This record gives sequence, structure tokens and C-alpha cells, in this order.
Amino acid sequence: MIRSLPRSTAGLVALVAVALAVTTVLLGFVVYSVSHEALERQLDHRIAVETHGLLALHRHGGLYALETGIEQREATERSDGMGYILEDAQERRLAGALRATTPQPGWLEFLHSEDGRTSQALTTRLPDGARLTVAADRAPIGEIDLAILKAFGVAFSLMLAAGVAGAWLLGSVIRRRLARINAAAEAIIDGDLARRVPRDPAPNEFDDLAATLNRMLDRNEALLENLQQVSSDIAHDMRTPLARLRNVLDAAMRQDLGADESKQVLVHASRHGEDLLDLFAAVLRISEVESFQVRAAFQPTNLTEVAERCIDALRPDVEAGGYTLIADLAPDVVLDGDRRLLSQLIVNLIENAARHTPPGSTIQVRLALAGDHADLSVSDNGPGIPADRHVFVLRRFSRLEQSRHKPGNGLGLSLAAAIARAHRAELRLSDADPGLDVSLRLATIR
Repeated sequence: MIRSLPRSTAGLVALVAVALAVTTVLLGFVVYSVSHEALERQLDHRIAVETHGLLALHRHGGLYALETGIEQREATERSDGMGYILEDAQERRLAGALRATTPQPGWLEFLHSEDGRTSQALTTRLPDGARLTVAADRAPIGEIDLAILKAFGVAFSLMLAAGVAGAWLLGSVIRRRLARINAAAEAIIDGDLARRVPRDPAPNEFDDLAATLNRMLDRNEALLENLQQVSSDIAHDMRTPLARLRNVLDAAMRQDLGADESKQVLVHASRHGEDLLDLFAAVLRISEVESFQVRAAFQPTNLTEVAERCIDALRPDVEAGGYTLIADLAPDVVLDGDRRLLSQLIVNLIENAARHTPPGSTIQVRLALAGDHADLSVSDNGPGIPADRHVFVLRRFSRLEQSRHKPGNGLGLSLAAAIARAHRAELRLSDADPGLDVSLRLATIR
């Protein structure tokens, strides 16, 4: 049924107009029928009351009283539209000015008189065989019916015109809004990746759709820029380990090495190969997390327990390097997430703090409840990062100049940021005065 409906805006507008017209016709038919039946019942009631009064006269005074009563009514109520026929048992007219053939006893909806009028009549047979017919002119019913039909015709015309105009206006608005969306899409297809769907000043359904589409386009643009950056950065960062690997192998081929020396060369080559594998593994891991497919495996996770285990596992190595690791964790913070990814996030932040601060620095991990959210942060009192470089260091393979001499590939914070986004949060960097504070807010379930 739904598949057979029109798909175009013009078709839908026509369908709405037709539906409105059909509804108006049905409504008019119902109103006309109810009104007509009410008038019919009112006319029947009037005839019945008049007949009852005349029969009362007959019971008390016979035919003479009935004749007199009819004559009096015709003399005073001629303009009321009532008509009477009184015949005796031999069908001789005794009274009544209504010129029509006396009908058979009972109700007759249409009694046609010689003067062209149509009446509704009730004929009653009297005990002595005489017949009394009381009729009421149907002209008022016809006039009211005609007035109802005229009013309905006017109302139908106005409603049809309003319906067509409203449907056309609605179709025009929809077509105009869709044209704006289509124009933006065509511009993006032609290469204008910064183009966005125009939004309205007043909030409405189309504005909500435009906002959603713009967020999608923002994410697609960011992913495309990220892809371009990753392609460039992978090519740049791979040059160093590949060059080192090639130098080791070239040096080995130019020399006549013994077994021990050859083994040492192979060890160096293997280490450079592992660096390359670690690089690709990290990139693939970030891509997997950024696809958000990991959300399908989310389940209630106690973030407090995850943080405690990460801190306990890292504490010996961190403190052995001359750092102080402090934990301030709110108990039983539970959220919907992936335990393994959250562990990776905390480990990366702690290791990043230890890698880029001098020995003797203090690293603090905080987890606090704030209403229906939990605030997780890892801060240090090291040299920190300039505020204008906060966004830069969250990009893949991004490393500050003072960190170039240290091991790493610049993917630690990028992976942490991807994990945060997968958990519908945003990794924020701020100045700890001194040092750096890395934080995110996560929605809790209790």
C-alpha cells in the first residue's frame, strides 16, 4: 500500500488535495443526511400532533366536530403549510381544501396535489369508515436542503481551494528546502568540501536535518583530512626506520661478516622491522576505533577498577624512572564502554606524561563523579605544551620538536583521543600551571 503512494512532491501534494476533497464530501454528506432526517422527523411529529388533536375532536363530537375543526384550522393556518382531507365511508369529501387523491391509511412521504405542491401525509381510518388525511407541505424541507447544499458547495469550494493552496505551499517549501540541500550536495561532489547545508534562524525539522547533515559532513571532512595527513605522515615517518633498515642490510652486504656479526646485523634489522610493524599496528588500531564499530561490544564497565589496575601495573616502572604517581579515584564509577580500550586510554596518558616530563615530576590520575558524568584526567607538573599546540599534538604522528629525540611515533595521544570519541567523549588538553592536564568527561550509568 505504502509503495503505491506517489513519491514526488507534486504527487504527494495532489494526493493531499484529493484526500482533503474526499473528506470534505463525506463530511458534507453526513451533515446533509443528519439535517434532512432531523427535518423529516420534525415534520412527522407536526403531522402526528395535528392528527392527534383532530381525532380528539372526532371522539368528542363526531364527524361534525371534525369538519368544524378542519374548517377552523384552514381558516387560520392556511399559511402554515398544513392540508386536510376528510371523506366519509363512501369516499365523499366532507371537508378539507387539499386537492389530492386520498391516499391509503398510513404514512405517505410524497403526496402530490393538483396545485403542484408535494406534501408528507398521514391517513387515518375512523371507526365509522371515514378517512382523515393530514398533510404538511414539504417545501420548507426542500428549501432547507437546498440552503444546506449551497452552503456546503461554498464551504467545499473554499476548503478545496485552501487545501490545494496549502498543499501547493507545503510542496513549494519542501522543494525549496530540498533544493538547498541538493545544491550543497552537488557543490561537495564538485570538490567544495567546506560547503555546508544552509540553516534557518528559527529551529524546525529542516533545520534539525541540516544540523545533522552538517555534523556528518564535518566528520567526513575531518576523516578525509585525517586520511590525507595519515598518508603523508606514514610516508614521512616510515622513511627513517626503512632507511635505517636499508643501511644495516647494505652495510652487511658490503662486509664479509662472521656468524656472530651476521646474527647481530639480523637482530638490528629485526628491531627496525618491529618498529615498522608497531607503527602499522598503531595506525590500524586507531582506524578500528574511529570506525565506532567497537561500540557494538560495549557493556557496563567499572572505570574505577580499570584505572586501579592500570595504575598498579604501571606504578613500578614509573616510580623506577624517578616519577611520583598519585591516584585520586572515586569508587564504583560504572559506564557503558570497552574495558580493554579504556585501559589502553589510561595507560597511554600515563606513559605520555612520563615520557615527556623530566624525572622527579609528579603524575596524578583523577576520577571524579559529577552528576551523571565522570571526569577522568591525567595531569603532570612538567614543562607542559603551549596552548596553540594542543590541537596539533592530538593529530597522528604529531610530535613537538623537543620530543623528536625520544622514542615513539606520535600516536599515543591520537589513539587516546580516538578511544574517547568512541565513548562519546572529547579529549581536552589544558594548562595545569605548571604542566599539562589531559581530561575527558564520560557518561555514567550509575
